Amino acid sequence: MGERTEQVITLSLPSSMQQTNLLEAVVAEILKEANFTGDIEERSNLADIEAGTNASKNGNRASPSAHTTFKLTLTDDELIIDTVVDSGAFKHKPSETEKAVELALPSSMQHVYLLDVVVAEILRDTGFSEEVREQINLAAIEAGTNAIKHGNKEDPNKKALLLFCLDDDKLTIIIEDEGDGFTRREVADPLDPENLLKSSGRGIFLMEAYMDSVIYEAKGTIIKMVKYKEAPQVP
Repeated sequence: MGERTEQVITLSLPSSMQQTNLLEAVVAEILKEANFTGDIEERSNLADIEAGTNASKNGNRASPSAHTTFKLTLTDDELIIDTVVDSGAFKHKPSETEKAVELALPSSMQHVYLLDVVVAEILRDTGFSEEVREQINLAAIEAGTNAIKHGNKEDPNKKALLLFCLDDDKLTIIIEDEGDGFTRREVADPLDPENLLKSSGRGIFLMEAYMDSVIYEAKGTIIKMVKYKEAPQVP
């Protein structure tokens, strides 16, 4: 009998019923990608969503500023959802004016698709144009891919952490990996003729092209990207 595999994804949300659609979208996507046989597992996990919704609702009653962390444990044949209601879920604490969502992914490329779901739900009805939403989505996927593939080198014992902070005038995305870091100036320019056939550097190039600000911290293991709803004024 083979060894039972287990992967854990965590999703931290404001304790508001308005955020439960994001949880539902993430779980639905996981179930679709997992290719579970039959519908027993799906029905049981949708029941877990309802339990998570209740936890979020009750936490919001106790404290409007609280957040709920959903621990999604994926095995070969089931998805288990545990919930923790707390007020200090985020590693990178957002400001009081920001609505924040934090996603921690195992360092496996098979989970990068979840970024598309999360970003799409976060940006829904936020005032960003469709073109800008697509640009932010691509930048987030590139950053997540770099964190998992190049930062953590797909080490199953390491996590890629992404924090999305939505403010009235901007979206800030913080990406952190557990790798050794890198130096930005050492990354090859993909537009240089000698690098046109190379794939390295294209992700960072797209991130910097699509976002208004990209800052590298902690030797490149933390990247902060900002997109404003209106283009910032250039002095």
